[in-house]
Amino acid sequence: MDIVIRYVFKHRFSGNIEIKKYSTSQLEAREAKKLSPCFDETEYELVSRDLCADEEKDVFVGDLIKVSHFSGDYVAVVKLGKYEQDGSGNEYEPSKCVGFYAEAVNPKATDEDGFEVVPDYLVQNSMIELDYYQRIGNIYQNPNLLEEAQ
Repeated sequence: MDIVIRYVFKHRFSGNIEIKKYSTSQLEAREAKKLSPCFDETEYELVSRDLCADEEKDVFVGDLIKVSHFSGDYVAVVKLGKYEQDGSGNEYEPSKCVGFYAEAVNPKATDEDGFEVVPDYLVQNSMIELDYYQRIGNIYQNPNLLEEAQ
């Protein structure tokens, strides 16, 4: 299984953002500087290096996604690490987990009737458990996405 990594670079002089995606087999086959001029540290600054959470939907750690749920749609950021999963609706203690998960950007959001859109047990949710979500974008090319989501 190949792991896909997204590299985000910022051109030191123009400030332009460049995004490159490589699999581990590509990185093992060639020296990084031969894959892209972005690996030249005098010209580019490495801003982020993110693992792929969902190849089919082109979702990486740090991306914002729109999650559709019966209580409403909400925006979440994709993360990798330790989190607590509670699928019981607070009936049991949450399970401690490690992996790719979505964390609600605005967990206290309410709908037009004042009801919570993100129940407590969905504030942190395994990417595998999400029934439907779509990638909105990344904050490196669209920094305003994070502000709009709140």
